[in-house]
Amino acid sequence: MWLLAVAGAVAGLAFACTRPPAQRPAQLPTPPRVQTSTPPPAPAGLDAEPEAAALRGKVLEALPAGSRWEALGSEARQDGSLVWRRARYRVQLPAGANVKAATGALVKAAEDAGGVLLASRPEGRGQVLEVGLEHQGKVLPVLRVHLRPSEDKSSPQVRVAVVLDDAGMRLDELDRALRVGRPLTLAILPGLPHSEELARRARQAGLEVLLHLPMEPEDPELASQLGELAVRVDMAEEDIVRTVKSALRAVPGAVGVNNHMGSKATADPRVMRAVLRALREDGMFFVDSRTTPKSSAEVVAKELGVRVARRMVFLDNDPSPEAVRTQIRQLVELARRHGSAVAIGHANRPHTAEVLAEMVPEMERAGVRLVPVGELAR
Repeated sequence: MWLLAVAGAVAGLAFACTRPPAQRPAQLPTPPRVQTSTPPPAPAGLDAEPEAAALRGKVLEALPAGSRWEALGSEARQDGSLVWRRARYRVQLPAGANVKAATGALVKAAEDAGGVLLASRPEGRGQVLEVGLEHQGKVLPVLRVHLRPSEDKSSPQVRVAVVLDDAGMRLDELDRALRVGRPLTLAILPGLPHSEELARRARQAGLEVLLHLPMEPEDPELASQLGELAVRVDMAEEDIVRTVKSALRAVPGAVGVNNHMGSKATADPRVMRAVLRALREDGMFFVDSRTTPKSSAEVVAKELGVRVARRMVFLDNDPSPEAVRTQIRQLVELARRHGSAVAIGHANRPHTAEVLAEMVPEMERAGVRLVPVGELAR
């Protein structure tokens, strides 16, 4: 059901039940907290309202940090013996927030809480979502949210991209990325148990998807673990092209490629010409993970006219939250110095996306916004 819900959705949500002063939306706390205000009088016997209120709270708590909201009112609804409320909100997303990713996170929150997406439609530059509750064999509309992108005309021009590598083993890797509420890039290994499904769900939720292409490292023991869809230095160029194409088919919707391992393969210009030739045919870009300072990826990409970006920071070689925070601050400093910067972390490490979500407000206060890595490929 999650996939069907997200396929219909393209925006994001947040919540606090206290009615703000007229025409002055309130700032959501970080992390958002659900508060309850006294609703207007309603018919007795609101037997479906406790469940409806709980669903609204779970959904709207998923709003990106920094969202601003306005309560537009609620009305009592009745269907036979069932009585409940339907509430309406208008939400202003913060600068840099990705509407599609925010929508995907909110729809997922609704389904996790037992709700269903009744409707999702564009309205201007925003998105309107209707969420319902399944109760006693009926679907009750309980929440309408109008998500609107930031109206800030002075969006910061310093850009950073974060690629989360090694995805494909678990579907909840997408959940972690969506909680950031900003446009991240998910790099998915081919041939893992959930690679294809994860790629489809990520694209439908508005995230950029890369093929995380296994490429031969210097370490023979690591090289033996790469599997069949890997690029090796002893392969003929046509075999490399065929391998890249096969790996791309295993990650549907990928718009580019970055290397998994590859310290030996990326240092070989012949190998990189074959890899990049395969990408050029499909108009894709390459992100050099820079697993070796000897990488020839950028030189060969320029030669072939293929767009390329390079990693500047690894976020979670030390996966502890404190170390990830330090690396994110280094990323921000490099981006402010150079105008942009690319970082790589891991989708399967527990704290990387969590700390990133926590630090998004700090990054944006520093004048830095998150963008898909394809925006930085030249």
